[in-house]
Amino acid sequence: MARKAEIRVGSLNMNGFGSLTKGHPENKWGKIYRMMSEENLGILLIQETHLTEARRTEVQRMFAGRVRIFHSEHASAPTQREGVAVVINKKIACADKAEPVEIVAGRALQVTIPWRGGDKRTLLCIYAPTSGGASERAEFFRAVKVFYETHPEVKRPCLMAGDFNNVEDPLDRYPVGNRNDVSVSNLQDLKAFLGLASIDGWRAINQGKRAFTFHRGTGEQATMSRLDRIYIKAGTLDRTREWAIKPVGVKTDHNMVSVQMTTLNAPEMGRGRRLFPLFLLKDKALARGMKEVAWRAEDELREIERVGRTDAVNPQTTLTNLKEEWMKLATEREKRVAPKMAKEIKELEKGLEKARESLTNGDNRGATESILITEQLRTLKEKRYTAQQQHIKAKHREAGEKPTKYWVSLNRAKKPREVILALQKEKPLPNGRPDYELSSKRMAEIAKEHYDGVQVDDEGVTHGEEREANIQDAIKALTRVASATQVAEMEEDITYEQVEFALQHAKMGTAPGADGLQYEVWKTMAARCKEDRRHEKRRPADVVEVIRRALRDVQDFGVCAGSSFAEGWVVPIYKEKGEKSQIVNYRPITLLNTDYKVLTKILSLRL
Repeated sequence: MARKAEIRVGSLNMNGFGSLTKGHPENKWGKIYRMMSEENLGILLIQETHLTEARRTEVQRMFAGRVRIFHSEHASAPTQREGVAVVINKKIACADKAEPVEIVAGRALQVTIPWRGGDKRTLLCIYAPTSGGASERAEFFRAVKVFYETHPEVKRPCLMAGDFNNVEDPLDRYPVGNRNDVSVSNLQDLKAFLGLASIDGWRAINQGKRAFTFHRGTGEQATMSRLDRIYIKAGTLDRTREWAIKPVGVKTDHNMVSVQMTTLNAPEMGRGRRLFPLFLLKDKALARGMKEVAWRAEDELREIERVGRTDAVNPQTTLTNLKEEWMKLATEREKRVAPKMAKEIKELEKGLEKARESLTNGDNRGATESILITEQLRTLKEKRYTAQQQHIKAKHREAGEKPTKYWVSLNRAKKPREVILALQKEKPLPNGRPDYELSSKRMAEIAKEHYDGVQVDDEGVTHGEEREANIQDAIKALTRVASATQVAEMEEDITYEQVEFALQHAKMGTAPGADGLQYEVWKTMAARCKEDRRHEKRRPADVVEVIRRALRDVQDFGVCAGSSFAEGWVVPIYKEKGEKSQIVNYRPITLLNTDYKVLTKILSLRL
């Protein structure tokens, strides 16, 4: 089912700058981008950063242009106290036109960011004081409010997130207590002035439940609080989803809070398409399953040869079924072979949820369990980020200084994937103004109708015998024609060697067609067939022959009704001119299936 395009926003108190030394246990920034990638975060609001301009520049350089960082530092001791920052992941969110405004130095920073759908969203990062007690906190919230009162030109935020160092609900503290915190009243005044909801989003969704973002001590001395929260504009809760509180693999004493946000003008997005997971090509269980599917295809081809083909059962449908079964096997295997560490993390997250439920139900034993599991999760996630970093370093040593696809990707300017936000409908509104479609599925239908219409003859085009006569006249005007020998060569049956040659010389790393199977899949299976032929006790799975038989069937009978042979995946590419909301300003690129491209390569070689 389609849903609105969205961006995940998170908030985390990182508890100090740490170190930038590679491999150092306090290297927090080295793991922040890994965390943002794994959690699919577009924007991260960070508190207690201890950033200076020099440190910010160094961190941003370290990420090779993948992120953009805005920060506000403490006036006199930036490397030792306070500091807030907004980190934008350029792969997900647009950072080029982001506009920062410092509200309170080192404690409150606002950034306005272009959003999917053509909108802009203003986010406010907060780090409330703690050392000076409730009175200092109250004065801070008052100062933030005064800033907006005295700067009416500054846009008010649609989201305020951070470490507020207080709680508004007794449930958000363990042990439960009704401590009098005068800063809560000032925070509520600030929210009301900014037009934000009186209750934070997580609490609005999880009424009566308990979860914490900060803990201290163990056993009977354990205390926990939900200090980190996200507030959104009043009345916009229905445009958010997946509110979460999670431990992260960054060395800190806080959990991260996050939410997925969308806007009214954001387009509805489909789930995309599945591609064959190439990292599983070396998986032995999947390789065995794919061989068995290919063996069944070979058996079916022999049966077709014995009894004859039909429109429902023929070499083309055999190939289609083989591809579908391969994709199904790969999808199921991908779910089962998640790394051991990822499975452990998932199990611990389930355990943490149960501990939170027991706390909600009044069982205080859940407090100790919650603290222990949280620490385990932080340690395990940190190990996972470290392992991922080591893998990336190894890859960089191998391909980072060569003219490879990896090198090109590394040095290419980072920006979010382009999305068609809306397409203009053919029929305008009753008042004559243009009407726009936001659903990706219906936008695809608009594109289909347009490109189909391009092939329709205009008025005045001749028909029937007159048209045929005009065609023959045009053909007669050609001075160069294929010889009888050349015509015979083009009509020759496709051979096994030609299919094998076309596969061997196919370009790797290209986007697959609608079937989701890349060249690498076919090349790997063909290579295994060759290897198996060298061993008497092995039964080879000859996928080259399966393709050849399907292509021969196309030669003799054309593309059959049940075959996916001629299906393609159409990608509209903007022409860099004209309105982006008009389909006429996009040129279609069709991604074709490997078997189709093998046929075209064979024919082009003959030409």
